[in-house]
Amino acid sequence: MIRAIQQRSKGQRQAIFFFLVVTGLLVLLIPSVLLGLSFLSPSNESVALVEGVTVSEFATLPDDDAYPPAIAVAPDGTLFTGSFVSGAIWQIDANGRVTEVDGTRLNIGSVMGLEVAPDGVLYIVDQLDSNPGVGGGVVKRLSDDGRIDIVARIDDGRGFEAPDDIAIDSAGNLYVSDRARQEVWRFEANGNGELWWTPPRFSDRENNHEPTGLAYDAVHDAIIITDPVMNAIYRVSIATGESEILYLHDINAGQPPGFDGVTVTPDGEIYVAALEQNGVARLEDGQLHYIAGLFRGSSDVEYFADKLYVTNFDQFSLVLTVSQPRLPFAIDVIDLNPSEG
Repeated sequence: MIRAIQQRSKGQRQAIFFFLVVTGLLVLLIPSVLLGLSFLSPSNESVALVEGVTVSEFATLPDDDAYPPAIAVAPDGTLFTGSFVSGAIWQIDANGRVTEVDGTRLNIGSVMGLEVAPDGVLYIVDQLDSNPGVGGGVVKRLSDDGRIDIVARIDDGRGFEAPDDIAIDSAGNLYVSDRARQEVWRFEANGNGELWWTPPRFSDRENNHEPTGLAYDAVHDAIIITDPVMNAIYRVSIATGESEILYLHDINAGQPPGFDGVTVTPDGEIYVAALEQNGVARLEDGQLHYIAGLFRGSSDVEYFADKLYVTNFDQFSLVLTVSQPRLPFAIDVIDLNPSEG
């Protein structure tokens, strides 16, 4: 073929060369274009995957850069979510009305995790900068009077590197996961902290751990921890620090869940946000049972009064410059008992 091309005229050779270059570029570009178009398509509506539950949009957030990675619920049912990009925090009432909390946009850099204490005080994992190449972070407290203070940091020369989620136990201790450090830290109310947990090692797979989602399990007095890289769920006893593996995805199976947020009901049921599958699943006897799907980045889930509230983080548009977020950013609700609604 090369010799046949060489025997052609100069003009013909140039045309053939141009054709080959364009064809090669198309081969490289088409997959990227298709991938971009898949995220530019109209926003999906989340759906129920099992009978006996319903899924609907509960509230829409006002900003085009809301990107809500986390959600928390107060004892009175008020929801809180925040922006990974702007640091703004919104509270949402029982009717889905959204109100921005004054001062948060100016005093918080990048919301990553949220939790509300029994006294109604909101704790925020502030990653300080939404640029994924910039590490660091602190835990802040939003008091009833609107004051925002730093309440927890790691003072070991490294500090938080990629803090993610926060949970609070019955004694008021704070637990904070750090994906990059592969650790969970515990802090007392006065801010004194210590390394509390590191993941167990496995012999049959690479140990690239990223402890991420946290939730307090009052039934077992334990902390539930998710890991999206190992695709594992752990229960760690607060009294002993011993780990129990509740779920570990088969490395030979497809469709890894890519866990993120997790929540525990008052009777001990565990629901988890499977970010990689854009779904929410119930963990039962070591198995995942998906109850809802087609979310736009299900990064967190929170239980309150027979309902699960789910974020639509839409994280892909943060990474893919060719895509735009599928607006509006929204919080969805899964009604676990719609007949009682």
